[in-house]
Amino acid sequence: MKRKKKWIHTFLPVLAGFLALYLALMGIATFLIKGTFMELFETDFNAVIHETEETILGAERDNAWLANGNMKAAIQRYDYVLCSMTTTNNVHFQCSFALFNEEKALLSQSQNLVGLVYPDTNLAQSYSPIENYLSQEALKELAYYGKQQLTSLQAKWNISPKRGGSPPEYNSIDYRITMAFERGSDVPVQIIVQEMNWNKEQKEKNSSEVSADSQTHPEQDELILFSNDIWDHSMIVWSWTNPDIDISGIPQNYFFELECYPNYLFPYLSSGYDRWLSWQENSFLQNLKLDKDLFYTLPQYYASADSLPPFQPQTKKVSEIFIPQDDRLAGRYYLVAAVDCHPWLAAMDYMRYFYLLGFACMLVCAGVLAFAIHRTNLRRDALEENRRDFTNAIAHELKTPLCAIRGYAENLKEDTVQVKRDHYLDQIILKTEEMDGLAAEMIYVSRLDSEKLVLKKEPVCLNDLIQTQLEKLDDVISGKKLLVWYQAEEEFHVTGDRKYLEKAIWNLLSNAISYNTESGTIRIIVGKDRCSMENTGEHIPEADLPHVFEMFYSGQRHLEDEEKHLGMGLYLTRKICALHHLSLTVQNTEMGVRAEISL
Repeated sequence: MKRKKKWIHTFLPVLAGFLALYLALMGIATFLIKGTFMELFETDFNAVIHETEETILGAERDNAWLANGNMKAAIQRYDYVLCSMTTTNNVHFQCSFALFNEEKALLSQSQNLVGLVYPDTNLAQSYSPIENYLSQEALKELAYYGKQQLTSLQAKWNISPKRGGSPPEYNSIDYRITMAFERGSDVPVQIIVQEMNWNKEQKEKNSSEVSADSQTHPEQDELILFSNDIWDHSMIVWSWTNPDIDISGIPQNYFFELECYPNYLFPYLSSGYDRWLSWQENSFLQNLKLDKDLFYTLPQYYASADSLPPFQPQTKKVSEIFIPQDDRLAGRYYLVAAVDCHPWLAAMDYMRYFYLLGFACMLVCAGVLAFAIHRTNLRRDALEENRRDFTNAIAHELKTPLCAIRGYAENLKEDTVQVKRDHYLDQIILKTEEMDGLAAEMIYVSRLDSEKLVLKKEPVCLNDLIQTQLEKLDDVISGKKLLVWYQAEEEFHVTGDRKYLEKAIWNLLSNAISYNTESGTIRIIVGKDRCSMENTGEHIPEADLPHVFEMFYSGQRHLEDEEKHLGMGLYLTRKICALHHLSLTVQNTEMGVRAEISL
């Protein structure tokens, strides 16, 4: 639990730092991308204005209608042009247009239109503005079903909102929208939305009709699927009746019915109902007026490019359209264009995968760094604990000989008998030699732990080292009446530093002698890649076996005999073996305890 707590305490600050860096980098990147989208939106806005101007000026048929006094037909055409120019594939960019004459009276504007088609011939009749008659709620209902109708049409032809696709594939469900008019009037009387089922038995017949109609009316090929005699049955899902017209007293034959298609003529509806609703409810894009403060955008008023205000997410511009002097309608017209764009949302939408990738990388980096810091902290804690244990062990090791030296010195002060004086002095010298040996081992440990340690590389035969160390320990072995059984199966050759390897063999043999019983046995077996030394004596408690390579570890013996511990011998030996890529193990056997060195 403590370690887990430490890990959390390490990870949270690192995560907070990386999160702050992640937010800063993503914020800067998003800001730069936002600037790019602002430039793109400005370019698109200017381009669509220019395209709209060219479309209006290039509409020779519309100008002919105007010249002949057919103002209604021309305005309907301009309604269609201004409506169609609002279409864009960018979900964060919407625009709207309005056309004014020289007297600044509104002629046409971007609005919701419906395409009307004769059901028998599939020929387009006109484009009719509808929002002047419907309430906002009714308009939303019509837009919703118009989108359903468009989705069904696209599914039949397997096409995208762009023109094109494969041969028709009939669905079982479709939506048919019809609009009824009183003869001699262009005011809608009733709108009916029907959910239709295709009659599968008439597919082949309908396909031939589609082919024939396509040849006769190639411009209307997207409408030829709809005919009154190919429906199996239908269900009315929504209807609207003009509240200003009482149809109860009008004979049925006084009305005529047209197929209604709002799908492509409701601005942005082809991109989704939500996009249309956003445009419809955007007060900035609706009811455009020719305000005086817009005239600074006209070319003749440019003082310099720097004097114009910068492009903003919500911008309005006005441009002049001139009709030539030799035309009946010569004069000046004004085109007001408005744009509502969201560069920040566009930038965030563009960066969304980078956000996810960056967040994942941030978590990985934070985890790796936190793990590295946590591991460093654990090592530091382990080193600190080892340092404290080492200090305590050294203090304990020095305390015993120092206490003995103090006792002998006090005895010398009180007893001046020559015989005892010599004994006390010998004991003092012996204890100082023990302290000197302890200091030498501490220096040895320091050398082995040093990063600057450089080992000599020379061939060394462990058989020879064992023989040499046994000769040095011969007096001690004889004193304890030990039997040494040595078996050399093969020579064990390693490459390393002879001096350090001698120290390792000395430590193992010393332990085998020190912890052996009186008149015990030491069995040494040397093979090609291993060397084992086994001695009689007490087993090491199983709980102490994992700790035998720790400095001054005494384990259960600490409670019984404070003078009997493992010291630093096995610790140094394992260090030396590790430096020479050798492994050292200690285990209990039936005979006693065995230490083994192997490759």
